[in-house]
Amino acid sequence: MSTEIATQQLAEELRKMVSHLVRNVRVSTATVRTSQYETLDLLDSHDALSIADLARLRGVKHQSMRLVVNELEAQGLVLRQKSAQDARAQVIVLSDQARAALAAARQQRAEWIAARIDATLDQQDRDDLQKGLAALRKLL
Repeated sequence: MSTEIATQQLAEELRKMVSHLVRNVRVSTATVRTSQYETLDLLDSHDALSIADLARLRGVKHQSMRLVVNELEAQGLVLRQKSAQDARAQVIVLSDQARAALAAARQQRAEWIAARIDATLDQQDRDDLQKGLAALRKLL
């Protein structure tokens, strides 16, 4: 088997395993991703974004993003503020309630993973996992 084929197979296996892990964690902790959650997550990592920026980053139409933002605003999860760069424009920011909900969901997922590590991995497996994480950091 050529190195190129072996690398491609390794890449595909990694993609499948990471996807499976993420899905399993989200389903097991009832923190499944939705368009609303993905929007909140983007705002958490970017602080403030316009609806146009959110739509571009999520790969959806402006009107679709406007509907998502309106729903999030109705739930008290986002706020509209004037843009610091353009006083005529508005940006969307997270509310304190949304920040708390995101932190709680992340903690719940981390606790589920920790419990699985405790229940299934011996010390050698944990050491291997640490090495795998180091390799993943290099990829990123």
